[in-house]
Amino acid sequence: MEFEWHPAKLLQDEDSFQDFALLVLHQPLRNSAILRRLWKNAQLRVAADGAANRLHHLSSFQGKFANLQAIVGDLDSLSPEVRDFYSSQPTPAQIVQDPDQESTDFGKAIDWIRRAQQPATLDIVALGGIGGRLDQGLSQLHHLYMYQSGSEYAHGRIYLLSEASLTFLLKAGSHKIHVKEPGEDAVFKKHVGIIPLQGPSRITTKGLEWDVSDWESKIGGNLSTSNHVLPDTKCVHVHTTKDVLFTIALRQVEGEVGN
Repeated sequence: MEFEWHPAKLLQDEDSFQDFALLVLHQPLRNSAILRRLWKNAQLRVAADGAANRLHHLSSFQGKFANLQAIVGDLDSLSPEVRDFYSSQPTPAQIVQDPDQESTDFGKAIDWIRRAQQPATLDIVALGGIGGRLDQGLSQLHHLYMYQSGSEYAHGRIYLLSEASLTFLLKAGSHKIHVKEPGEDAVFKKHVGIIPLQGPSRITTKGLEWDVSDWESKIGGNLSTSNHVLPDTKCVHVHTTKDVLFTIALRQVEGEVGN
C-alpha cells in the first residue's frame, strides 16, 4: 500500500473549504498570510487555550478571526475578555474546559476535534507546532506519534506547521508526497529532513538530491537532514521500515506579524 500526500493544498489560496481542522496552538502568530489562508480553507477552527488570546490580539484582523468554533484546554491562560469576545459572536465558540493535568492542551484539542467530527477522520493542521521551548517542541512531535498509532491513519492525519516548516509522520511503508501541485504557486523550499525518532529505520528515497536506498537511519547514527528536493521533482517518494518524521521548509510569504 502506498500513502499519498498533498500537503501543498493545505496552504494554497483556495476558494472552498478543505477537509481539515485548523488547531491554533499557544505560540506566537508571526505569519498572518499563512494564518489567513488556513483560516479560510479550514472546515473547523479550534484554539488550544491561550491561543485564543493570540488570535484576538491580532487586532487589525479581529473580524477575520471572529468565527472561531471552539476553545479547548484547561483554560488557565484564556483571558476573561477573550472568552467574552468569542462567546458573544453571532455563532458563539464552544468553550470546552478540561482540567485533566495528565494531558496537554494540544492533546485535549485533538481529542475534542475527533469527538466533534463523526466519523473521526478529519485531518488536523496544528499551527504553531515546533515553536518555543525545546521541551514543548518535543512534546508536539510526541503527539504526532501518540495520536497516529496503528499501521494507517485511521483517525486522520496531523500536520505541525511552524513559520519555517511543515512536519508530518510517515507510517512504515511507502509514501508519495506531492511537493508541487499543477497550476499552483510553490509553497515549499527545497530543504527536507527525514527523522526516525521512534527507533532505527531503513529508508529509500526518490526525488531528492541525495537519494538513499535501504539506508539505515537512526538518532546517533545516519540522518537525512538538510537534504534537497530536486528542481524538477514534483513528488518525493519515501519507503521506510519504521514510522519517521518528514519535514519540509516553507517559502517566505508576505504579511508577517508579531504576537
